[in-house]
Amino acid sequence: MKKIEFNLLEEPWIRVRTPDCALQEVSLTDALLHAHEYAGLAGELPTQDVAVLRLLLAVLQTIFYRVDLEGSPSPLTDEEDALDRWGQLWEEKRLPEKPILDYLTAWRERFWLFHPERPFYQVATLKNGIEFGAQKLNGEISQSENKVRLFSSYAGLEKEHLSYPQAARWLLYINGYDEQGGRPKPGNLPRKGVGWLGQIGYIAICGASLFEVLLRNLVFLKDGEELYN
Repeated sequence: MKKIEFNLLEEPWIRVRTPDCALQEVSLTDALLHAHEYAGLAGELPTQDVAVLRLLLAVLQTIFYRVDLEGSPSPLTDEEDALDRWGQLWEEKRLPEKPILDYLTAWRERFWLFHPERPFYQVATLKNGIEFGAQKLNGEISQSENKVRLFSSYAGLEKEHLSYPQAARWLLYINGYDEQGGRPKPGNLPRKGVGWLGQIGYIAICGASLFEVLLRNLVFLKDGEELYN
């Protein structure tokens, strides 16, 4: 992976549904700043939407746990602070631009899908990985090299290719749901099973817009880890 390509903050890759039910691909930045304009996420699978939703929530959690709506440092210290911060965001009816852009601009270099040292959601130095084709990485197919997937929604060359936006979406999905984590480990070590999202059975609260979905599922944690009493 020698080239630096496809920055997720700038390139359109997240699939959203507009109020008139049209599908649109937007960047991560636009998905947040214009969340109030979209009806919701609209990926290829609901489980893919969950993986994307958790990424968006992680960004919001990181930002608004540390700063206020103006972007000024103001770490949450107790339950009342957390409720106030959430309420202020809800009353705005849209996500504030400055703190989001400040954070994303500062960490822009960590959002390259392809990067020789820090590819997003990947390990550039992995030595013992297993190579798979697009048909395995595409969650709508999930076809192994040993068995053909029956009733696939893809055929022919479409099975063998992924666009960069598709690759980005399925990368999040695979990190959350891939079953390869269940392979036996050397020395009879315990198997880890499927990815974390496949283990927990994620439940998300719906809303009238992507903004409402994000806010209703945004839970500020004490110290970023524990629940408030």
